[in-house]
Amino acid sequence: MSSVIPFCAYYGGVMNELRDLFGILLENAIEMIIIQDKNGIILYSNSGCNEELGYEQGLVNHRVVDVIPEELELENGYVMETMVYRKNRTCFSATVKVVKLDEYGDKYGLMLNNESYKNSLEKTIEKVKQEAEASAKVKNEFVANVTHELRTPVNGILGNTNILLETENDSEKLHMLRTIETGCKTMNNLINNILDFSKLEAGKFTLEQRKFEFRSMIDYVRSTHMPKITEKGLKFFVTVSPEIPEYVIGDELRIGQVLNNLLSNACKFTHVGKVSLEVLKTAQNGNRVELFFMVIDTGIGIAKADIDKLFKSFS
Repeated sequence: MSSVIPFCAYYGGVMNELRDLFGILLENAIEMIIIQDKNGIILYSNSGCNEELGYEQGLVNHRVVDVIPEELELENGYVMETMVYRKNRTCFSATVKVVKLDEYGDKYGLMLNNESYKNSLEKTIEKVKQEAEASAKVKNEFVANVTHELRTPVNGILGNTNILLETENDSEKLHMLRTIETGCKTMNNLINNILDFSKLEAGKFTLEQRKFEFRSMIDYVRSTHMPKITEKGLKFFVTVSPEIPEYVIGDELRIGQVLNNLLSNACKFTHVGKVSLEVLKTAQNGNRVELFFMVIDTGIGIAKADIDKLFKSFS
């Protein structure tokens, strides 16, 4: 018998601790909690309920109808929307859920959620969302307007530079003019990238579906980068699988844009060795074809710590 007493004491201690923890949970619950008996007399109300309804001394021994005049069905899981009254007789809309607490139906828990708070929160969220969308719209319009305004003087400078290039014979001046021409083209590329990014943020970026000659596009990309790559003493290899159709449908401009960016970086960070562009056909289903592009270089590569930044804006 001596071993039973410590066990009972331990069991009783655990149950008391669980009751204390359960009480803490009830007191800190988001919902307003009321426990009533089968006659509608309130046996317990948590602090959130007392505070919201204005009963500083609690609701114990009050009747549920003082708070919820509408008749409740005392069935486990029953949910209803009704008006809940405070001590000062102001009221608010609430969702009430009934929970049966014992097998005899002597005690029931009521969980009350103030719907006016929910509605107010939803309105606040919607307002914040609308303000954010309006702010984004203003920003995108500003970026679009500024970039369009920038393009006009840049194109003016480029046009005049091209005219001078056709008439100028002095080698030093020609070098300066070609530098200006390159700068203007770089500016136009930057403007296009900013516009594309703005369109992406606004959800208005679309890919065109047009028929184009695939190998001609690759040849153009190759000829664009060949001078710079060979100038650095690098080898430049371009390989296109013979299985790729002569004509494909897609966004020629965007494909070229991505390849140009990748090849520019490959050239920039490669000082010895080679730069390669390889295109393979990896799948075909009827008229739909999947192409796989690889830009490979023998440059410095990317540190493992920076790999996560690859697809983050402006990283």
